[in-house]
Amino acid sequence: MEIVLTYRGKIPSKTSSKSAIWDMRRSFDLQLRKLWGKEPFDILKQWEDSNFAAGAPEFWLRQGDQLFLPLYGNAIGVGVSLDIRLLTGMPEQKPVISAGDLDNRIKRIIDALQAPAQIGEHLDDLEPNQRWHCLIDNDSVVLGLNARLGAYLGSDDPSESFAIIVVRPIPLRVTLGNMSMLY
Repeated sequence: MEIVLTYRGKIPSKTSSKSAIWDMRRSFDLQLRKLWGKEPFDILKQWEDSNFAAGAPEFWLRQGDQLFLPLYGNAIGVGVSLDIRLLTGMPEQKPVISAGDLDNRIKRIIDALQAPAQIGEHLDDLEPNQRWHCLIDNDSVVLGLNARLGAYLGSDDPSESFAIIVVRPIPLRVTLGNMSMLY
């Protein structure tokens, strides 16, 4: 099942901008919550509700007092291919992002799509025991990536970007539980 996620705002090119990554993560969380418990992702809710009984893969990730619920990942047996269209800058500036900067911005988008790798990547003001819906458990399940750049005409602020992320599932292993998520 193809998923399309969007984000409008600042997309940092440096890892030091934790708050911008969390702004993206919040936006993706709101979008992914709408899929939680709905076909074909209802199996994830069933696995969680069963307390991962009968061999159901324990796919969620707990970091400190935060819980991350990926739709895809190693435990689930499904990776992803991402097609990212990044609109940014102003038309009169032509390509305002250099190739290296584009690479870094794409990396920040992928950072926001996954559960943080460590507690040090958390913000200090997160509410305890919060549930975060994320696309992937970690970036090792990104098996394909296509990124394109274009001018963003929806804002006069050259630091604001608009990203369209098309997600396509790729099987890591096919099981009865994850088969419906592949098509």
